[in-house]
Amino acid sequence: MDSRTWDTLVSSMKGTYGTGVGEGAVPKPVIMPLVRGELVGLIWLRPVVPGADALTGIAALSNIAAAAGADEVVLAWESANSALCAGCPPPALSRA
Repeated sequence: MDSRTWDTLVSSMKGTYGTGVGEGAVPKPVIMPLVRGELVGLIWLRPVVPGADALTGIAALSNIAAAAGADEVVLAWESANSALCAGCPPPALSRA
């Protein structure tokens, strides 16, 4: 993927997640499969129940990339909520 495509995807996801969190909502994990540097989809996680269903739903996102024949994928998620939903401990916060 060229740097312009990468920068566009990162900027888009930062804006989406920043806006969502700022409005009190947490955007769901998303996968963006690419084929030869071209974005071929943008798929958000389906509604899930915390625990095993969330883990299954997150793992199923990879099936979409495989079905598209992706040679690259970009994943975006909000770490604390995704961990909580999956039944994992929240990530440690770093202080800069």
